[in-house]
Amino acid sequence: MAKTSARDAVLKRNTTGTTYVNIGQVLEIGDVGSERGLNDASAYGDAWKDYVLGQQDGSEFNMRVAYDAADAQQVALEADYAASTPKKFHLEVPPNTTGIEFTAIITSKVYRAPLEGVYEAEFGMKIVNPGVTTYTVT
Repeated sequence: MAKTSARDAVLKRNTTGTTYVNIGQVLEIGDVGSERGLNDASAYGDAWKDYVLGQQDGSEFNMRVAYDAADAQQVALEADYAASTPKKFHLEVPPNTTGIEFTAIITSKVYRAPLEGVYEAEFGMKIVNPGVTTYTVT
């Protein structure tokens, strides 16, 4: 099985229609995905507990960048936070020919300036409907 280094990963933000633009200076991307809860469907007389799957729920994760006020997509993430509207994103890890598309809302933004390190911005993201899908990278 081939392994792929994530160091070449790019996170792209949808700007208009089918146009996605790289977010610059990404330092870390959290866990992108979803999960389904379990609902207990056990009844009297059942020897074993019984479960049915619940609704799908998107993950919450943080994305960190080396902050650059001149990076249009970083500035757009700040605007997305202020607007409280869902946005589509693409996560691509070359040389893979499939990427991950997800819709998320920006739930938080924080800045940090460590004594030894780069000035950072961190954006909290929550995946929302229609969730996470794969697509062919072109």
